[in-house]
Amino acid sequence: MLVLFLLVGCQNACQNLCQTMAERANECELSVSQVELEGCITKNEEPTEERVAQCVDADDSLRLEEWWTCDEVAENYSNGAG
Repeated sequence: MLVLFLLVGCQNACQNLCQTMAERANECELSVSQVELEGCITKNEEPTEERVAQCVDADDSLRLEEWWTCDEVAENYSNGAG
């Protein structure tokens, strides 16, 4: 978990959402690899303003718990999360 924390640093809202989703996956007892997390962060290095706004709205761990069941989180990661 320390490694996940160290990646958070100065990131945009979409990169932060990658971290939040990885934490949600861990709550669901799913394993998110460092490669998957880094891939999500890299993919979201330069999001559009519209995408950033969407990420800001979505980056709420309580809302994510309501929106994403553990089955949906598992499906998201099996389909290439991020």
